[in-house]
Amino acid sequence: MKRIAIFAVAVLIALVSAPRTDSLAQKRKPARRATPAPTPVPDMRPEALQVAAQIKNVSNFIYVFGKIVNGLEIAEEQVKRNESSPAIQAKTKQSKDALVARISDLRAGLENLARSFQANPRLQVQYLKISSATEAAANAERLAAAGRYDEAGKTLVIVIERLTDTMISMRLL
Repeated sequence: MKRIAIFAVAVLIALVSAPRTDSLAQKRKPARRATPAPTPVPDMRPEALQVAAQIKNVSNFIYVFGKIVNGLEIAEEQVKRNESSPAIQAKTKQSKDALVARISDLRAGLENLARSFQANPRLQVQYLKISSATEAAANAERLAAAGRYDEAGKTLVIVIERLTDTMISMRLL
């Protein structure tokens, strides 16, 4: 009987320690899927430098814009009160035309940049953002030509915002 008891205990130990083959007992780790290599972000630094140059141009212009507009508004007030000479009126008109021409130059620079971005398939999102900035610059030009200087200045700030959005879309900031 001792032998049978020893044999039974040995069989029980063997059964308990034997690996189970049913599906519940098998705990397999899920196979690791190969993670795809991240797609490299294309180098947009040259294009970003072009956008940065436009931001600088518009920012520098906005800096002087306020002083020029202040002088134009004072001169226009003097014209309304008949306190200015024809020479001063001519100079004021010349200054106003120069202001509008400078905004036109800024718009032309943005249009050139937009054209170069349009030709590049990887820059289509940026092209749309630059086009939006170009439209805002054209609007500022119209407003300045109409003598609505405050609104023109605010629209030039919108140009800066849209150019900054372009930089952000390039993932460089």
